Amino acid sequence: MIGVVGISHQTDEQLELYALGRLSPPLVAEVEEHLLVCGSCQERVDDLQAYAFAMREAIASEPAQPARWHWQSWLQMPALVWAGGIASIVFAIGIYLQVSPQVAPLAALQLTAMRGAMPSVAASRETDITLADAPSETALRAEVINSSGSALWSGALESRTHTIPVTRRLAPGNYFVRLYGDGGKLLHEYGFQVKAGL
Repeated sequence: MIGVVGISHQTDEQLELYALGRLSPPLVAEVEEHLLVCGSCQERVDDLQAYAFAMREAIASEPAQPARWHWQSWLQMPALVWAGGIASIVFAIGIYLQVSPQVAPLAALQLTAMRGAMPSVAASRETDITLADAPSETALRAEVINSSGSALWSGALESRTHTIPVTRRLAPGNYFVRLYGDGGKLLHEYGFQVKAGL
């Protein structure tokens, strides 16, 4: 742009970059030489620097906002952080596998309603419980409870084999099986223990 006195003024972009200290070094000398002779451009630079200073002060005076986590921030993490995170997970899994007891996939247990010592079974992922002296009624219902009375399994008893398929891992402790007949009448109660390792 040509000024009134024939001086070629700097562009707004160049003046803004100069005021912010971001102008490339070869152009800095050219802009500074122009500012020595052009009061109009010097005023614009002064205004831009004052504005930039005011903005910095305003930002510095605001309280810091807590960082918000976003799932995309994981994608921007350096590879070293990713590697450290994966190594930590692998290490934790290794420790867990060493500490946690290994259990069999399936345990079988046969119970009778006779009094005496409670039969034991090793901890496993699933336990098949067979009731040896269950009556031959067709509509039998059973439930497995822990020592505090919480029901862990409830359902109809397999009429042919009188088997209860407990498909969850039972923690070490004492358990009871209650066998109900028609009308919800309690017929038998059985007890057994699950041990961490036999």
